[in-house]
Amino acid sequence: MTSQPTHQYHRRRLRLAFALSLVLVISGSALAQSSARNPTGSIKAGSTEVTLFAGISTSATKKNETPFGLQVKSSAPFGGRIAYHFTEHHAVEFTVANPVSFHANYVYSFEPRRSRFAPYLTVGVGGSRDSIELGGATGAPGANLNEEVPDRRATAFTANFGGGVKYYLSDRLALRFDARDVVGRYRATFANIAGAPGVVVKGQQTFNDLQFTGGIAFSFGGR
Repeated sequence: MTSQPTHQYHRRRLRLAFALSLVLVISGSALAQSSARNPTGSIKAGSTEVTLFAGISTSATKKNETPFGLQVKSSAPFGGRIAYHFTEHHAVEFTVANPVSFHANYVYSFEPRRSRFAPYLTVGVGGSRDSIELGGATGAPGANLNEEVPDRRATAFTANFGGGVKYYLSDRLALRFDARDVVGRYRATFANIAGAPGVVVKGQQTFNDLQFTGGIAFSFGGR
């Protein structure tokens, strides 16, 4: 018989998948616009774009139920992105954000016509540093041996993918909404954990951090 926590976990994943799909569908619907460029707002080749953003984060990873299994904790994302548009469609973008992270992404913008909407897709790689806990031993004394000092954080190589939409208020100013999944595999080795078998405890977890953000984008230059 399937447990109640498992049912809740699957329902949460379905809701998150639906939310991510909804963002991408809304973004893609702007492609149905017809064909003359809107002079009040569009992506310009050679332009630089700066985005300030904040949002919410939730885990799509099933909680590790073992007493001394590693768990990664998500937190609200906020930070900045800077992008350079080689053309109206292709750009490279760098993100620095909380939780402490850095990512480099490729961005493809559909840039629909006769519309202020510009949907896009993105994929990239980087690194993130997130809070961790050791199953039921949360708060127990113990040193994270992966770090130079006792610490309840871990760093992982991460990949991310997702998409969003920009709504241009003017040639240089846009509202931006983004949804992406940041995936990383975290590892940690702990010592001196009360009640743990053995001298050290090793844990690892692949963590899916779903981030939904909104912000404002400023663009400069271009031709």
